[in-house]
Amino acid sequence: MGKLQAKKNRGQFKDEPLFPHKHKDGMYIASPSRYEVDYISVETELELEALVRAGYGARMSNPEIKQAPSFISNDKITISNSINSENVTVKTILPSLSNDVNLDSNSISKVRKEQKFLRAHLGNGLLIAKCTLCQNEFPIEMLVAAHIKKRSECTNIEKLDFDNIATLMCKVGCDDLFEKGYIFVKNGTIQQNTNRETTTYLDEIIDKITGKRVSNWTGSKDYYQWHESKI
Repeated sequence: MGKLQAKKNRGQFKDEPLFPHKHKDGMYIASPSRYEVDYISVETELELEALVRAGYGARMSNPEIKQAPSFISNDKITISNSINSENVTVKTILPSLSNDVNLDSNSISKVRKEQKFLRAHLGNGLLIAKCTLCQNEFPIEMLVAAHIKKRSECTNIEKLDFDNIATLMCKVGCDDLFEKGYIFVKNGTIQQNTNRETTTYLDEIIDKITGKRVSNWTGSKDYYQWHESKI
């Protein structure tokens, strides 16, 4: 497994090595930012490495230095490779997370963990990415990995189709508009569902994205058609 390492960049212990910090609960922390609300708790250094390879930073420390752990941004972390380490990615970790959720469907924490890993995968290692629907750019924490076909309705094979079953949608509005059926995608183009009751302001918001073409239509066509049929 690859070994994550960084260095103190200032102060009394400048240039001393830092390593992944294991918290009292036994978890490691990865995050796209230094804000606690964005923290992703993972159980193993392998999962942490996968998120670092996807562009995330990590909480790191040195047990020989009497200082609190620090958030280290991705560009300051190095990975010392060993056998098979180069094969560790978010996508290789996702199947086991998905299976955990399937076996324990009542575990909210496992669902959230899978969602965050899926978002990291779809973001291609970028901390700023586009919403598939409105096509505006957002910090990755303002996007969700939205299942186009409701996850509970997916077959096991569909749940593992990570590149197509989900896509990035913004928390500003597109995720809710799609999930609640105010909009749908037909032949690759966003349409308004006129069967849903709206307001003047909501119509204005929907008008801004109606008619736009989604970039993932080819791979996700069947899932969009499922969504259209259900609304």
